[in-house]
Amino acid sequence: MDFLPENIQTLLQHPTVSFLRTTTQSQVTTQLANLRSAYVQPYIVEPLSTFLTSTSTAAMPDLLSWSSFFISLKILDYARRLVMFWVMLAFRVAFWGSLIGLGFYVYQVGVENAGRDLGWLFGVAMGFVEDFQKGGSTSGGWVPGSGPGSESGKRGARGGWR
Repeated sequence: MDFLPENIQTLLQHPTVSFLRTTTQSQVTTQLANLRSAYVQPYIVEPLSTFLTSTSTAAMPDLLSWSSFFISLKILDYARRLVMFWVMLAFRVAFWGSLIGLGFYVYQVGVENAGRDLGWLFGVAMGFVEDFQKGGSTSGGWVPGSGPGSESGKRGARGGWR
């Protein structure tokens, strides 16, 4: 108790605290002994010991394999819960961060400009959807090799240079 401050040491050495410590310790010890003799010994220890002594040596590998299977399932369940915790945490942080960022953006530019930007974004998304529904590049969209600066006339049938 040398690492404790002096005022706490004096409180811990008070007769009432030492009496409570010994009384509580003796009560907990007797309660645990009663619990062990009433429940643990007759219902867990004795049936387990009779089962282990009654099984032959041929059944012991089965018991070991089933116990190792059970332990491996417990470890895999723990790993799954751990991964799901971190994934859900990342999604929650992303959701609330984007919500706060959106609120901050509306606060910075105003409701009218934010609504205008939202309308523009909705128009761009609808353009992509319409282009996708029409069949992609057949609607006059961008085709690889047809942009400015491309020399598509100099390429062969397989895309290589002539």
